[in-house]
Amino acid sequence: MSNKTLGMELIEAIEGALDAKEAGKMVRPCAEVSQIRHELNLTQKEFAKRYHINVETLRNWEQHKRTPDMTSLAYLTCIAKRPRLIEKLLGHGQ
Repeated sequence: MSNKTLGMELIEAIEGALDAKEAGKMVRPCAEVSQIRHELNLTQKEFAKRYHINVETLRNWEQHKRTPDMTSLAYLTCIAKRPRLIEKLLGHGQ
């Protein structure tokens, strides 16, 4: 396991994006929400409840009817990288 904190990993990702060839060009990243959920072996209802996301919102993201906003993308990235830590911060983990 890396000694980097989640915050450090996110800052590195942002710095990498800023240093990229097309820096300055607005590109909205896309999180594959269903993949994150499947890797955690959770149903939509379980994932939504555990991470405090409206289940209809989750369904819309997974069916590509809606795209998560930037704040939601950051949250989903945190869930994907450190799901147990996020659960703990939300009071669900041990």
